[in-house]
Amino acid sequence: MTTKTINLVEALAHERDHGVLIWLFNIGAEQVWHPSLRKGGMVDKDEQQVVNRMEEMNLLLCRSQDIIVLREKPDEAFLDMLQRLGFSLPRIEVPEPSDPLTPISELVLADKALLARLRAVAEAGHSGGGAKAWLVPYAVTPQEEAIAECCGLKLIGAPSSVSARVNDKIFSRLTAQKLGFAVSEGAVCEDEAAIRRECVRLAELADGPVKLIIKQPHGASGQGMYMLDELSKLDTLLSVMRRFGGSSPSSGGWLVERWHNKQMDLNYQLCIDESGGVTMFSLKKQNVDGTVYIGSQVPAEIGVALEEEVRRCACQLGTYLYSIGYTGMASIDGFVDEGGLLVPVIEINGRFTLSTYISFLSSVLGEQHKTLSRYYRNVTAAPLTYSRLCDLLAEEGLLYTPERPQGVFVYTAGTLSGIPVKRGYVNRIFTLILADSWQEAEAYAHKLEGIIAGLGCS
Repeated sequence: MTTKTINLVEALAHERDHGVLIWLFNIGAEQVWHPSLRKGGMVDKDEQQVVNRMEEMNLLLCRSQDIIVLREKPDEAFLDMLQRLGFSLPRIEVPEPSDPLTPISELVLADKALLARLRAVAEAGHSGGGAKAWLVPYAVTPQEEAIAECCGLKLIGAPSSVSARVNDKIFSRLTAQKLGFAVSEGAVCEDEAAIRRECVRLAELADGPVKLIIKQPHGASGQGMYMLDELSKLDTLLSVMRRFGGSSPSSGGWLVERWHNKQMDLNYQLCIDESGGVTMFSLKKQNVDGTVYIGSQVPAEIGVALEEEVRRCACQLGTYLYSIGYTGMASIDGFVDEGGLLVPVIEINGRFTLSTYISFLSSVLGEQHKTLSRYYRNVTAAPLTYSRLCDLLAEEGLLYTPERPQGVFVYTAGTLSGIPVKRGYVNRIFTLILADSWQEAEAYAHKLEGIIAGLGCS
């Protein structure tokens, strides 16, 4: 194993010629850490194929000397757009055989030739004949540890056991309380009886209509979160949780918390290095639909005093995470409620998130822009290609290009599905809207929504 450390933030933002990073987008790590999640309802295979192609977001972070493992080669029009905009294209490796549904780390472990090529990269670094190499996964599970061990690569991230512990909503709440941070009114509930008692207690404390959230400890993208706006609906909700929650509310603890009306949702990224140094970067305002992330605003522009308070909490949190053995990237969600109270930690993601992948754009596109990220899901009657979508944007004067550096940049192509399903073609459209002012950015967003609405009916 290589021993020299690397500061990932510095490598991505400034030292872009340092070392070789091998990128792996093993989305779905939660189901490896917590196998009970696989039992929670039916998996929509068509949707999962599209989700797996979100791997192309990694290309926003890659340097020219890096290696990225993808389940298939990206659309050439997308690669051409990246190069035109100034992004560096890495060496692309595709496991053989590949398929759209098998987790990417399983495909890598089954491809002995690919493992040998990655081992050769590591050995070149060991011998002094090449740059040091690190494996950078979306998250660390035993599968990525096996890849690193097999190939002699240094793994960026905490051990899988620590990562699993950190990616737990109960851990997030208890950590926030331990550090003296403000938290939502609520409690950890060990069974259904405790959930009922806490719901009643919070309802009695409410000044008006009750609005609560019940959280399964594990899961991503809003999975395992249930809203309750009337106590009379609790029995029905508990029944739904038993059926689709992946684990019973009596099998290890759930969270019940008061839902806050918010001034803003926040996300900040931490990088914790192997010596315990904590770097906070990329503070963003989040756009959230209920409990599901749909985009961000960069820069956050939340005011000097509030930003300083967020940074103080971030440093305290990062130091604590290091004390329990956590290193690598962490993505933290928090909010400011309607009364101005900062709740700096509602969820700790001990892994990359969608927000991480758009955190280093300024190293390529510059820092002058106001940037909105927007995510759309729709279904089209015919296949939607990257070229076709860019043509539609160009026709409306919306396409971001080197010649016209403001407008809309679509930053994945593989999520534009060419796979027909009964209801059409499923697409997940990830966009960045870059402008000189927030007014211009919102105007672009409004026009973009019109184009998206015209693509399909869903």
